[in-house]
Amino acid sequence: MKHHLVVREAGNGSVMFTTKDPREWKSSLQKLGEVCGAAWRDDLAEEEDRAWAEAHRKEFNHWVDGRAAPPWPMLIAAVKRAFVAGYGALEQKPTTEAEALARLDRTYLWKLLTADDVAQGHGPEALRAFQRGFRLGRSERPYSTKRNIPRLVDPPYFWRGTLNSLELPGPSAERNRILLVQWHDSKGVEESTKIRQALRELYVSAWREDVPEEDRAWAEVYRETCAYWVIVHRRDAMAQSAYEAYLRSSDGILDGEPACPWSKRCNRDSEPWRFVADRVEDAPEDESELATAEAAAREYWDARWREAPPWDGDPDQVHWLAAVRAARKTSAEMADQLPRPW
Repeated sequence: MKHHLVVREAGNGSVMFTTKDPREWKSSLQKLGEVCGAAWRDDLAEEEDRAWAEAHRKEFNHWVDGRAAPPWPMLIAAVKRAFVAGYGALEQKPTTEAEALARLDRTYLWKLLTADDVAQGHGPEALRAFQRGFRLGRSERPYSTKRNIPRLVDPPYFWRGTLNSLELPGPSAERNRILLVQWHDSKGVEESTKIRQALRELYVSAWREDVPEEDRAWAEVYRETCAYWVIVHRRDAMAQSAYEAYLRSSDGILDGEPACPWSKRCNRDSEPWRFVADRVEDAPEDESELATAEAAAREYWDARWREAPPWDGDPDQVHWLAAVRAARKTSAEMADQLPRPW
């Protein structure tokens, strides 16, 4: 289940002002762009989200209609709005909009974004991050969902926390909560095995086409949670394969510098390779391998908020080809593999 958009906007407004690391606040700008882009979707199910989106469109519509990408003034307005929304959470006390704006003017990030020389500093990458997020938010496709998801009867490790955080109605949701508590408190292998078998039988029922009306909300959340887990597992494996194949091909050089092993890369630095995996996974069936490599390379640089070098003159073509082949090989090998659930 996703947080309401108003909560996500406020969250970004709180987080991006707590760091001076450009990679961190640019990442937050991309997430803020995703939230802004979602305001232009027509499939928002929650009434709170639809009301938020309507107000958002009224404020920002003149920057969106007829433009290929949000301009710099929209980024500034969105950051200001997000800061005001998140200021209360940041200060952990009730505040007025005037108090929030007064504090905004004194923040490091706001001074940086409104400086006269911002175009010569972090400005271009900041705008690219926001624009990329906006595109992702409008399409609501942060990662590939192309592959069919098998019916999991062993949910991911975070399922219990997800279930307990939601007030899902119905007898199956209640039975699920009770069985998980009993399993946690079970004594002995025999009792634990019996409860786990009952849980598996319950989870099998979530995949049935004739789920009773009172259990449908629980079944839908269960299936979505399992699908997310499988997709993330495969996506990470494909990204790692692509990265390591690229380095083997390039003698360990990436962007002109020696690159560290995948295990030493932080999640933020690995994220562009996950988008490479998405592009490989979603390549049209009739697309040539070279065309997929070119598109994957563009996706990589876009995810790093930088302009991709001209493909015709890029000496790294052979390395990108190696990355694409490795990602596809991993995808094929994992077709029937499932992540460890517990």
